[in-house]
Amino acid sequence: MTKSKKVIANLLNSSLHAIVGLDLLVTGLILLTNRSYFFWPPWPSWITAVENDILTGLIGVVVGLGMIYWAISPKKSVSLNRKLIPTASAYFTLLAATELLHGFFAPLGTPHMYTSGLSELIMVLITLYMARNSPADHDR
Repeated sequence: MTKSKKVIANLLNSSLHAIVGLDLLVTGLILLTNRSYFFWPPWPSWITAVENDILTGLIGVVVGLGMIYWAISPKKSVSLNRKLIPTASAYFTLLAATELLHGFFAPLGTPHMYTSGLSELIMVLITLYMARNSPADHDR
């Protein structure tokens, strides 16, 4: 089998990792390029500074690339998987909570925060499903 066929076969076998990784990568890139995405709460200002910090976007990019790497890798590291899935789940949970709070407390012109928050909650459920069904050491 050629290398590209092996990569495609690995992606198909680990499609949820690839999907979650792509979502994390895109979300992280959006947060990296839009440094004023989060605007609530107005007080204290350090909260929005942390939310809009470059580190928030970088975490999404790094974990997303890790998930995609895990999906295409022929050797599935259980240890790496145990780090990636909880990190992705925590990241999506933080984003969902922040976006839904934006939607509830910010001025009415932010319907995208509701849809983003709901999407992030769905991604949390997917990562929890992945955590339950991912390979473990005793499966090898």
